[in-house]
Amino acid sequence: MSSDLETVPALAALRALRDTCSAAIDALQQPFSDTQISLLDSRPTCTVLSKDFQSLLTLIYTSTTKVTLVLRPSAPAPSAALAPIKDLGTSITSFATCATLFDLHGATLASDARSMAREVCEAVRALASTFVDSAGEDYLVRTGTVHDLVEKARRDLPVDNLAAVKKRWKADRDMMGDSLEEINAMLEDAGEGEDEAESDEFDDEWDELGFGASKKMSDAEIERTKKVQPLVRFATLYHKRVVPDVLNGLSSSVESSDGLHSALDALPSRSHAVVLALEEVVATLYAPQKPPALAAAASSLAEAIHQVHGTITNPALMPPALQETDLAKELSRLSIEGSKAADKKAKDPRKWFDSCLAQVDKAAKAVDEMLIAHITNAT
Repeated sequence: MSSDLETVPALAALRALRDTCSAAIDALQQPFSDTQISLLDSRPTCTVLSKDFQSLLTLIYTSTTKVTLVLRPSAPAPSAALAPIKDLGTSITSFATCATLFDLHGATLASDARSMAREVCEAVRALASTFVDSAGEDYLVRTGTVHDLVEKARRDLPVDNLAAVKKRWKADRDMMGDSLEEINAMLEDAGEGEDEAESDEFDDEWDELGFGASKKMSDAEIERTKKVQPLVRFATLYHKRVVPDVLNGLSSSVESSDGLHSALDALPSRSHAVVLALEEVVATLYAPQKPPALAAAASSLAEAIHQVHGTITNPALMPPALQETDLAKELSRLSIEGSKAADKKAKDPRKWFDSCLAQVDKAAKAVDEMLIAHITNAT
């Protein structure tokens, strides 16, 4: 901020705004306590909180624009900045409080709301610091950051906890699809072969960059990769079907129950564990392969799917089956593309997931037996 503002209240107001943002960021890192809940006159609904969240984002956007316009270095008007600075500070405080109240409606939704609110508060704090410490240098960039984060929060805040869980699950599903494609590409590349001279030249270029030469799979490594492929396919299929067959079947009218929130909030970490386990499997498939590491990775992937199974079969997410389904028919219908929607509606989801889990276990056992035989022969 220009030196002539150092004697006017605008500088003090900006410092207070910066402190307000810091306090809001600290508050967003603290859990919503039972004491705070007891002080509420009433429990705000998720719909009300979402509307308040959106309204406060609009106020922050508008006040930020006003502050920037009246304090732009080319023509600062410090006396005119006092009101919008004060309004911005008030909105920041209310915004942080609103974000913490989402704790009442599920940990996954609350995590998203707090993260978005923290990003906005940090951006506003950076803007205030620019005027206080740098005479408004880069103020347009800082203002643009605030605006972008406000728009992102408006667009990305899930409507409820169920939507927040679906959002994370779908993001993980996409990463798992990439891992499956990576394994398929390994086998395609190994099958096509490569011109030796061209390969050596390419490896030399990687050496120059410090990454080392790429390794071509041996016949034994190709066979091991083919053996692992079904395990990855069934694990990916299992994960893929959770949203359409379990989460999409939940009624939004009962979404506010604490039991359902607890069951839903257990899912993102389960999903992420599957993603990490699958990435480890992919990493161990690259040449030169180490069978013990591959065996451990395959076992971890199967265990991660078991953990998901234990969570989605919670009665809060998947009510007990009303009818029996022929297991053999279910197994015959398993495919990476999934069954047709009409077929799915006629089935008991629990039986389908039990069937797919059995295929995961079967594929994992086949991988384990193959690797044990290899390790035994090697010794």
